[in-house]
Amino acid sequence: MDNNSVLLIAFHNQKALGVRYLEKSLTAHGIPVNIIFFKGFNSIKPGSTTKAELELLTRTVSALKPSLIGLSVMTSLYLETVYHVNNTLRSSFSIPIVWGGVYPSLFPEKCLEHADFVIIGEGEEALAELADSIINKKTCENISNLAYMHNGTFKMNDVRLLEQNLDRYGYPEIGGANKFFIDNNRIIRKDPQMEALSYELAASRGCPFSCSFCSSVNLKRIYKGKGRYIRFRSVESIMDELNEARVKLPNLKFIHFWDEIFPSDDEWVDEFVSRYAKEIDLPFEIWVHPLTVRKDLIQKLVKAGLFKAVMGIQSGSERIRKEIFHRPESQEDIFNASKILNECKVPQVIYDFILQHPFETEQDIRESYILCSKLEPPFELQLHALNYFPGTGISEMVVERGIMSRAELEKIMYSPMNEQYRKYWHLNNKTPQSNFWYSLIYLSQFAPMRPVARFMADKYSMMRPAIELCKMARPLSRLRYYYKKGRLLLRAMR
Repeated sequence: MDNNSVLLIAFHNQKALGVRYLEKSLTAHGIPVNIIFFKGFNSIKPGSTTKAELELLTRTVSALKPSLIGLSVMTSLYLETVYHVNNTLRSSFSIPIVWGGVYPSLFPEKCLEHADFVIIGEGEEALAELADSIINKKTCENISNLAYMHNGTFKMNDVRLLEQNLDRYGYPEIGGANKFFIDNNRIIRKDPQMEALSYELAASRGCPFSCSFCSSVNLKRIYKGKGRYIRFRSVESIMDELNEARVKLPNLKFIHFWDEIFPSDDEWVDEFVSRYAKEIDLPFEIWVHPLTVRKDLIQKLVKAGLFKAVMGIQSGSERIRKEIFHRPESQEDIFNASKILNECKVPQVIYDFILQHPFETEQDIRESYILCSKLEPPFELQLHALNYFPGTGISEMVVERGIMSRAELEKIMYSPMNEQYRKYWHLNNKTPQSNFWYSLIYLSQFAPMRPVARFMADKYSMMRPAIELCKMARPLSRLRYYYKKGRLLLRAMR
């Protein structure tokens, strides 16, 4: 006998903001909900699904007896895990399954090969309506944002208008006996974020940019004509959430704003920094973009507790940024942003680069080194390869330009997660010249190494020493990481 509840499953993410917002919506509509966080997050060596973990999942579902199961499929990276779980649920139960998230929103028909329903786009209202229809045995054919198969024919309903008042959704619940964590062949009945040192939240939804390696541009197309895409929560809502996090999370030491663009409205920022410093007073981190970094804004945020800013540069080559990555910023914009972050004394500045991909020539990666050599120190670099995700412009570009066939591309995009992450982080598989410039880029983040890198630049006779020096410098990154983490913890405990 069903107990008229919904079970949500998140994958490889103990915090899973999207799933927690869905929980909030279901609860507000009077629908009981449980959450299983299936597998922890590890971007270096993600763990594979085991038979024991699937058995734990099956026993938990048998005990909960939900009327509907929702799978959060945010990315194609972990589809292997999703398929394992989905197939296990299919073979063990006759419970309707709905998929939601970025990947199903872009490929609903493909996902319906596995799911009974797909929710497209923001799902708070659609999921609540679907759950109510299933629990009360009503038709669900007219629910906006819903895709399904009818007599073998694919059906996709129109998406509803975007909710402009994000405060209406409230904010995620912290803790609760309705949460389970399955990982390392065991299950824990507890919210897995309860012991975390950090808390993640979003002050906004939507991104104003259209980078070719991101799915944002295609998500925007889904909502064309459906209202303002970029929306911000009120400061009041954010403070309520953070104050609750401070009370409920005993180990909380820092805050991570998970926004594609942090709010920059002057009135909003003034209210935020005033209240944050008084009520929260914990170090926080944000993502920034070269075109959104303003000195007055960063100064205020640093005074309020900004300790880390991560800025995507992606390439020092203007050609790559504009023609391949579809990023509008100029070299001058990047240098200006770097100067502001330095002058405002942001304690930790990280620049993100995508290097050693098929679109890049030796001259392009050389230009990335030249740019890094001119960035204002101190800074850290996050260097990785180009990931091809389904539904992104760059994935189409790689086929259109004949770099690889669609079959070769799909083999990469849908390969196991371990293999994708290995390619993402391990870059030394290109030409010696490319590895030479990559090594100099890596060295440019260490103050003592910058003069050495400048000396080696354009001296191919130094190719082997540069590559070896890069390998020797890698442990410095770990030491620096632990040093800064320790300083941050000490600062947070004052």
